[in-house]
Amino acid sequence: MIMVQSTFQLDPEKKDKVISLMKNMVRLCRQEHGCLSYEYYEGITDPYQVILLQEWENAECLQEHYQTDHMAIFLSKLGKYLDNPVSTRSYVSDETTTVDEHSSKQPTKETLKSGQTIH
Repeated sequence: MIMVQSTFQLDPEKKDKVISLMKNMVRLCRQEHGCLSYEYYEGITDPYQVILLQEWENAECLQEHYQTDHMAIFLSKLGKYLDNPVSTRSYVSDETTTVDEHSSKQPTKETLKSGQTIH
């Protein structure tokens, strides 16, 4: 699985317009092959900071996503709505470890694969 985290610092005067573009991207991307999740989140302390978290089955699916027409259109419009360039980080996991947040039992080092952390 591949997880991509992108941070957007929005122009306060243009926030409503870019949010509309982002909502459209959620709708389109969730229909793509290999998309496990795709969602934007607004900052609590900074309402003009938006985080995109997206999960893909594998690198091939993510690369297909980057080649879509809707991605090209989104990127061509995005710049005029931002105060700063987008920062992006990618994370790769070979397996998924799920933690039941209602359980008092936390995973041990032995149950987590190398490189995985729980915060």
